[in-house]
Amino acid sequence: MIDIYILLAVLAFGFLIFIHEFGHFITAKMCGVRVNEFALGMGPAIFRFTKGETVYALRILPIGGFCAMEGEDRESADPKAFGSKNVWKRILIVVAGSAMNLLAGVLLLAVFLAPTERWVTPTVSEIVPEIMGESGILPGDTFISIDGYRIHLANDIVTALQIGTDAPYYDLKLKRGDETVELEDVKFELHEYERDGKTVQNYGVLFETEESTFFGKLKLIFQNAYNLVRMVKLGLVQLLTGQAGMQDMAGPIGIGKIMVETAQTSLFSLLFLVAFISINLGIMNLLPIPALDGGRLLFLLLELIRGKPISAKYEGYVHAAGMILLMGFMVFVAFQDVWKLIFA
Repeated sequence: MIDIYILLAVLAFGFLIFIHEFGHFITAKMCGVRVNEFALGMGPAIFRFTKGETVYALRILPIGGFCAMEGEDRESADPKAFGSKNVWKRILIVVAGSAMNLLAGVLLLAVFLAPTERWVTPTVSEIVPEIMGESGILPGDTFISIDGYRIHLANDIVTALQIGTDAPYYDLKLKRGDETVELEDVKFELHEYERDGKTVQNYGVLFETEESTFFGKLKLIFQNAYNLVRMVKLGLVQLLTGQAGMQDMAGPIGIGKIMVETAQTSLFSLLFLVAFISINLGIMNLLPIPALDGGRLLFLLLELIRGKPISAKYEGYVHAAGMILLMGFMVFVAFQDVWKLIFA
């Protein structure tokens, strides 16, 4: 059965790459830009055909893809070249890949959450007296924030407790009726206790559930999408501040392993993971790093400000240097992924 899970992981990863590159492709076509090749995968082509002015290819390594546009990396006299289009069309083409990833993430979340009949809200239904009786939290209180981390969903509470800087003590902001109540140094620790004849483990605060409605579910979808964006932002901040290291990063191999493990647990869990990765890819590709879409977008924004483009030659040098560094980084991460597979 493991082969099926590997196939699912490869298809899911290929889907994420396809929708990203398709975003560039279809927008380029709509803007009148010649696409020389649209490829899924990297390395030698195992299948290709030509239709119109574009070569469509499937390549052997399922770790990437590309949409090669005329005049994208060098000057071209072709009237259908990327560089011949006005700056707004070029910006639209560059951001279209990430936009497709973000849209796909939201749609996958919609499928994931569609069967949900009830969900847990951040409104307190009950306090376990022996655990949180002196905390100041009352039934009916709705969590607004924990240590400044905004609470939208009940799951946000767990995230906020995990990233708190003074655990197990936290500063809370609660909505109590029409008032906002602030509590300082509230202690949150997991406890085991008996409830209805069963041993349960929680923080001593129980939450209300809400029945699913169409508009409620729509709100839930976008709240979850926003939370995934916050998780990406949090990961970047932790990486830049040293709270997370290179050992915490994963490349295509590591992501594939996680997908296989998740698929073995539940197909719906895989769906949620693919939604998260899709949103992650959408955001990461827009970072202002040379060779990524965000690096190209930065040059286009500079052109918009200056009123004239930066020399294609110099921009090419920057992207080439960025590509070399990016490839080196990918090789390092891939080596790390393989090392974990063998020795973890």
